[in-house]
Amino acid sequence: MKELTIPPIEIQRQEPKRRGNRATREPEILEVAIKIFASEGNAGFTQTRVASGAGIRLSTLQHYFGTRENLLQCTIKETAKRYLERYRTLVKNKAQSPEARLDAIVDDVFAELTNPESTMSAFALQCWSLAESEAFVNGLMAEINGEFQELFAGLVAKVNPMLAAGECTLRGALILSHLEGLMIYIRRTGDNLPDLGTLRTATKAVWKALSTTPH
Repeated sequence: MKELTIPPIEIQRQEPKRRGNRATREPEILEVAIKIFASEGNAGFTQTRVASGAGIRLSTLQHYFGTRENLLQCTIKETAKRYLERYRTLVKNKAQSPEARLDAIVDDVFAELTNPESTMSAFALQCWSLAESEAFVNGLMAEINGEFQELFAGLVAKVNPMLAAGECTLRGALILSHLEGLMIYIRRTGDNLPDLGTLRTATKAVWKALSTTPH
């Protein structure tokens, strides 16, 4: 079996830009910050590095985000927000059955995890590692996990309306834990990685079983 290779993310230094307004400049900075944190980790995530990658002065970066800790918090929140919004859109798609919406999330997850340009797995791994030593990251990750768990619990409730709320929460947690496991497994398994199409089909079966099995 061929190893799935995800090359390091390249951040090119840009020439300094004129100061823009907050609505346009902050997303640009966060885009660079996400890539730097995913590829270089906590050690490489400095305000100077992010400012250089975004093509702005350090003082401009600090004008928008203040401290490094605040910049990191905003970077993590922005990344989580993007995926939450994507999955919520799929969950709310009333043109599909709840089971089909669950499958759509699996398809989206696999498209992201197998995309060489994606920062999803690398970013998550860096966050989990840093959460072991930084209390503010640990708390933030717990909050984000709670939002994802609530999203999946809500979808389980749509798939299986007969389940009690607590049971939906439990099954939502199991689906989330499986998703997070896939991030590590696909990125780190190497030659032992199964056929990805087969793995995706099996994932759909597992998530569907978790959602439809009676209590």
